[in-house]
Amino acid sequence: MILRFSKVKLLILFFALILVSIPLSLRAQSNSSSKERVGQTYIDVPAELNKGTAKSLKDYVSELLSKKYVSVGKLYDAPFEGLEDKIYISVTKEKAIPIIAGGVSSYAGTEEGLAAALYDGSIRLWSTYPCKKVKLPSGKGASLVAYAPGSPVLAATDSDGDNLFIYDLKTCTRIPGDIPVEHGPVKMMAISRTGDWLGLIDSFNTLLCGPSNGPLKELSVLEGTPLFIGYTPGQGILVEVEASGKIVLWGMNDLSTINSDEVPDGPFTSVRMSGYVVCLRRDDGKEIYWDLRKRSLVKKSEALKESPSWVYEKDGALVYSTGVDRWKVAEHFGMPMFIVSYSAKEKLIRVRDLDSKTRYYSTLDGKEFSEINTSDWKFVSPKNGIYKAGKKSFRFFDSVCQKGIQRLYCRYIDGKGFYLWWQQAGNVADLNPHPMELPVRECILADQPAVWTPLIQGEIR
Repeated sequence: MILRFSKVKLLILFFALILVSIPLSLRAQSNSSSKERVGQTYIDVPAELNKGTAKSLKDYVSELLSKKYVSVGKLYDAPFEGLEDKIYISVTKEKAIPIIAGGVSSYAGTEEGLAAALYDGSIRLWSTYPCKKVKLPSGKGASLVAYAPGSPVLAATDSDGDNLFIYDLKTCTRIPGDIPVEHGPVKMMAISRTGDWLGLIDSFNTLLCGPSNGPLKELSVLEGTPLFIGYTPGQGILVEVEASGKIVLWGMNDLSTINSDEVPDGPFTSVRMSGYVVCLRRDDGKEIYWDLRKRSLVKKSEALKESPSWVYEKDGALVYSTGVDRWKVAEHFGMPMFIVSYSAKEKLIRVRDLDSKTRYYSTLDGKEFSEINTSDWKFVSPKNGIYKAGKKSFRFFDSVCQKGIQRLYCRYIDGKGFYLWWQQAGNVADLNPHPMELPVRECILADQPAVWTPLIQGEIR
């Protein structure tokens, strides 16, 4: 027993020596870090709020893309035998930015969760909850919507803007009772990510906050022009931004001011917030980035580390910038036809191309050339897709693959995209030497290979 006690005492002494040996500066840093500024605990993000992208919105966007664009694999689908000479297609690549809702009066949220208020009085939703749509009881158009990704609660106003309608997204029903707005219409409003807190600014520039189901308490009558209100990801702080650049943070626990800052280089005309970074935009287009945690300006590169939103409004519609390219197909009837002539005098090949444009190519290097007026043009007929002129051979398209007796050919025209068509081959084969790639011919000399371009689609961000 005495021996065991001695070991315990030795261990206590050992750890005490370690503590004493820690530099004073490190202990001071530890103490200072534990004394966070007022409101810091509000800013920290609860673990339950770190959710991924709402699957429902991505699924909806994928469905839209599948209707508008062709999948790469379908480019390799051969037509029924005998239809090869009846149709061909042109394929162009474009940035996929589908319209996800039209007739939008306002929206709230990001790709992690989104709500769109429509002029027909309905509100469309993409969230982690099964509720996809709600309708305002007033029979009027929806005006403003307050929603945050992950929130089980949504608030909205109709076109009059003097009443708040609150919805429970778990049950997809309206919470009984309205929250009247004394000085309507509501100018702007926001709800926290947990759905606990609601803030709004009325027509008298009065800032009111409180529980999402009311009652709301008047916090301040704003002296400046309000541009934005929103909640931090930690949901405990309301951020209010004015045109002068004044930013005020309000704590929801006691409904009092946490701090106030003045962003330089104002006045500003619009504001958006991503994570803890506020972006203030001036009338001349210049953007200023302010970090709420650092309480200082930050560079755009640092600001972009915050989670950006790929959803934005354009011409009264809500669109989603997917970050991927997709292939759009146009059908053309008949068979593709090239009308090719040769000028021995100017050493040029002239072709009436698939887009009905006339192009000229040098027979010396096979590269595209400027138009030259000459009268010695002679028609050239192809043999197996090869045109012979002078001592050289030329080609305008390449074989992509073969399925049975059907062979797929491709011609790329800069700025117009790929032209694809099938023809019957003289043999039976199953060939695809460059899967998921299409040829780009930079030179029409037959002995020069094409450059094969990957048909990469990518994942929706």
